[in-house]
Amino acid sequence: MEKWQNEDTNEPGPKGKVLIIGAAIIDVIIKVAELPKSGQDIFGRADQVTVGGCAYNVSSVLKQLCIPHDLLIPVGEGICAKVIREELLKEEYPLLIEEPYDNGWSLCIVEEGGERTFITIPGIETQWREEWFQVIEIETYDYIYISGYELEGPSGYIVTKALEKRKKEAKLIFDPSPRINFIDESVIKKVLTKGTIVHSNKAELLCLTSESSVEDGARAIFDKTDEPVIITLGAEGTFFYTEEESDLIPSEPALVVDTIGAGDSHLACFIAGLAVNLSLREACAVGNGIARLVVQQSGSKLVL
Repeated sequence: MEKWQNEDTNEPGPKGKVLIIGAAIIDVIIKVAELPKSGQDIFGRADQVTVGGCAYNVSSVLKQLCIPHDLLIPVGEGICAKVIREELLKEEYPLLIEEPYDNGWSLCIVEEGGERTFITIPGIETQWREEWFQVIEIETYDYIYISGYELEGPSGYIVTKALEKRKKEAKLIFDPSPRINFIDESVIKKVLTKGTIVHSNKAELLCLTSESSVEDGARAIFDKTDEPVIITLGAEGTFFYTEEESDLIPSEPALVVDTIGAGDSHLACFIAGLAVNLSLREACAVGNGIARLVVQQSGSKLVL
């Protein structure tokens, strides 16, 4: 793809420096007619084994959009780490964090219709350490992505402590993740402050806010962050909320193969849109278009 142009300058590339914090893991994808009930024995079909993880997925799309960024993920040693290391080196990513422990993997079960369920075996990517942040200068970034997967347990306090060093005007883009209930409330409070843009799906939003509607949930988040709230609604499109306006940006119909990575791809396009100064509407619309492409392919990695 051609480089996106900065709307302010009409020059290629972003107006700010982008950091992606998170994980790369192995996705083992199988397809079934429907999830089995306890005690059942069903047949499935092996689909593919690939490198995944929210941060890697986001980074992969940014790379294809030619948006320069840094990817801060731990790469270990072991069966999973070997595959991840080879993929990152092939894609010419610098290995910023290396540890002598294996990365995790996820069993991704895709049902007919595209809905997916994950069973994850965690690895080194869930054990964040203060010294990992010494390889970057976090105060130099304008946009910083973080997923809720990296905020569970002790890692949450380490990551949020590092994020406190970001510059005042930097935007934190927070993807709560389906495991939002496993993040300590005190960590959530540290994240949901001024300057944080929340990008989530409907289920995550309602869980995060305990509200019953998308608009009420988005308003509750905005009251804490004073930044746009972006909610992906699958086939319906994307809802955004700001103090001035709220609206639904519709998505075009798609033949869904699976939904793995659709949210990550949408979020990556949203970050890219911010970085080149697109409007919220434009960024959400582009995100809809990329997510539509992803759900029509198998696996989390967008192939253009």
